[in-house]
Amino acid sequence: MKQRLLKTIGIILWLIIWQILSLIINKELLLPSPYATVRTLINLMSVSSFYSALLYSLFRIVVGFIIAVVFAFTIGVLSGLNRTAEILLSPFITIVRSTPVMSFIILAIIWFSYNLAPLVVNLIMCFPPIYDNVVKGIKNTDTKLLDMAKIYEVKPTKVFTGVYLGSVKPFLAAGMNTALGLAFRVAVAAEVLANPKYGIGTRLLQAKYNLETTEVFAWTLVILVLSYIFEYIFKKIIEGGRYNAQTKKSDKII
Repeated sequence: MKQRLLKTIGIILWLIIWQILSLIINKELLLPSPYATVRTLINLMSVSSFYSALLYSLFRIVVGFIIAVVFAFTIGVLSGLNRTAEILLSPFITIVRSTPVMSFIILAIIWFSYNLAPLVVNLIMCFPPIYDNVVKGIKNTDTKLLDMAKIYEVKPTKVFTGVYLGSVKPFLAAGMNTALGLAFRVAVAAEVLANPKYGIGTRLLQAKYNLETTEVFAWTLVILVLSYIFEYIFKKIIEGGRYNAQTKKSDKII
């Protein structure tokens, strides 16, 4: 409760600072006020093209993220169990971490369509944090449990679902949480450069060309709100999963 109150006070404080700075500068072209930003956002929401841009961007973000999770989890498990696979994949992971996002966006535009490029870049950039955490989760599996499974000749599938998955889950959740925040920034940045027909990034670029700073702020606010909503939903799903797991353990003990 105290933490929520502090967060709310923090948000109000920064809104006040934003309002004061906009009054001092007194040029909407440089820094629009919070009121002007919200007013512009409401105007944008009254037009159907707003929702087209929103849905296309969300599609690229969500689909790219889901594909990244599937690939990162599968390959991460393989690398965690097989040192050779991890060594072979390490150059690719290093390249993705070291290469500027803009380089990937430009290459994706060259290799793919303007509409597909943001999704592909999103997938590539979301892969490393999830992959790294899955590998860590596999390597941090309790060796005593694995030894016990060997003694009792437990089937490999049950060892994986009962031992390895239990170890990987918290690491996977942390990796997905990091990647989810990254997905919004990367996908929108890719849209700005790729300039597909529909997308939040495209509308940001158009607003920049038209010197509509208030609209730039309004679309940025949309990105922040969407990112917060998705991260909040993800957090609640994880918390729900942990609660169910604890409930099942309690039932077994009883």
